[in-house]
Amino acid sequence: MTSIYRQILKKAWQITKKLIYLWPLGFFVAFLGNGGEYQVLFKEFSLVSKQPERVNIWKENFQILWPGWDLGGLKALFLFFIIIIALVLICFFVWLIVSSLGGLIKGAALGNNNEKSTFKKLLLTGSKNFWPLLGLNIIAKVIVYGFLIFVLGPLMLVTFKQGHGSLNLVVVGASFLIFVPLTIIVSLVTKYAAAFVMLDGQKMTECFKNAWRLFSANWLVSLEMAFILFVINIVIGLCYILASLLIFSPFLSLAVMNALNKPGLFDILMYSSVTVLLILSALIGAWLATFQISSWTLLYLRLTEGGKAYSKIVRWTAALPEKFKRKNV
Repeated sequence: MTSIYRQILKKAWQITKKLIYLWPLGFFVAFLGNGGEYQVLFKEFSLVSKQPERVNIWKENFQILWPGWDLGGLKALFLFFIIIIALVLICFFVWLIVSSLGGLIKGAALGNNNEKSTFKKLLLTGSKNFWPLLGLNIIAKVIVYGFLIFVLGPLMLVTFKQGHGSLNLVVVGASFLIFVPLTIIVSLVTKYAAAFVMLDGQKMTECFKNAWRLFSANWLVSLEMAFILFVINIVIGLCYILASLLIFSPFLSLAVMNALNKPGLFDILMYSSVTVLLILSALIGAWLATFQISSWTLLYLRLTEGGKAYSKIVRWTAALPEKFKRKNV
C-alpha cells in the first residue's frame, strides 16, 4: 500500500508551476471558493445557526421595499434596462467561471500526460460543456440549500418560537451534524461528476451516478484529500496575511509620516498598497484554484484508471501488526 497523496500533490504542484496559462482559468474558478470542503465546518455553522434570523430579515426587507417602489414613467424603463444589463453581465461572468472550471480540469489532465494547450483552447473546451457543468453546480446548490431552507429553516423557526434555550442548542447542533456532512459529500460528488463530464464526455445524469459510485467506493480517500487541501489552504492563508502585513506596513508608515505635509502623497501610498494587495490576492487565488483543481483531477484519474487506492488511515491500520511484531522481537 503506497501513499497516493504525496505523488498527486507533487504532480499537481509541477502542473501548476509549469503551465502558467492555467492560472487565468484558476483566477475565475477561484470565485467558486478556494477554502475547500472543510471550510464548511466554519462557514455553514453560522449559516445554520442564523437561519431563523435570516428568514425573518428577508421577510421584513421585502415588506419594507415592496410598498416603497415607485415604478412610474421613465423610472420603470430605466430600472428595466439596469436589470437587463446586470443580467447580461451576470450571465457572462457565470459562463466565464463555469467554462474556466471545465478548461482547468481538461488542462490538468493534459498536463498529467505532459501535453500542453492554451488558455483559449481550454476555455473553449470548457464552454462546450457549459450546460452540464452548470447543471451539476445548480443541482448541488439546490440539494444543499433546499435542505437548509425547506427542512432546517422551518424546523428551527418552530423550535426557536418556543423560547427554550437548551432545545434550541440541541436543534442547532443536530442541524449542524446533518448539514455539514451533506454539504461535504455533495461537493465531493460534484467534483468527480465534473471530471466525468470533461474527461469522459458523460451526460449529466450518468455522471452523477458514476460520481456517487466513485465517492462511495473511495469516500475515506476523498475526505483525506479534502482535509489535506484544507490544511494547505489554511497555511497559504496565513502566509498571505503575513505578506500583507509586511507589504502594507511600509506604505502605511510612509503615508502617516507625510499625512500633514503631503496629503496627496498619503492617498497615493494608500491606494498603491491596496492595489499591490489586490494583485497579490488575485495571484494567490489563481494559483491555489489551479493547484486544487489539478489535485482533484489527478485523484480522479488515479481512482478511475489506477486501480484501488488506500487511505492513510487504512495504511496505518494495516501497518500496526507489523510494528507490534517488531517491538516483540
